[in-house]
Amino acid sequence: MTGRLEDRELASEALVALRRRPRRFTLPNGATVQFPKVAVDGLFEMLEAVAEGDIATVVRSPREVSTQQAATVLNVSRPTVVKLIDAGVLPSRKVGSHRRITLTDLLSYRDDMVARRRAVLDQMSRDAEELGLYD
Repeated sequence: MTGRLEDRELASEALVALRRRPRRFTLPNGATVQFPKVAVDGLFEMLEAVAEGDIATVVRSPREVSTQQAATVLNVSRPTVVKLIDAGVLPSRKVGSHRRITLTDLLSYRDDMVARRRAVLDQMSRDAEELGLYD
């Protein structure tokens, strides 16, 4: 049996045992440990991925990001992020002289920006069709 197939089988067995997603686990020494719900949910997702033969990794996400990190996420320059903050479009807080943006606010802004762009492109396509530019 290959390691990968063995891992898939072990993950499937663990999923069956954890199907009700317990938060309290008993260790081999008899001690009981309680896990946060989010940790159990993450474990469950990882086991599902392994059972299906996918690669599973854990990615930590910071609660706040710097203006440079925000610029990378938005695919804009750092000065553009600073302008968005100064205009009140993107909320932030100061830590010393540095600005920090919550990841939630940043991703919400990005999603709104993508939706606005998509709406404009859809309207442009409709306008082009009405003008017969696709004929």
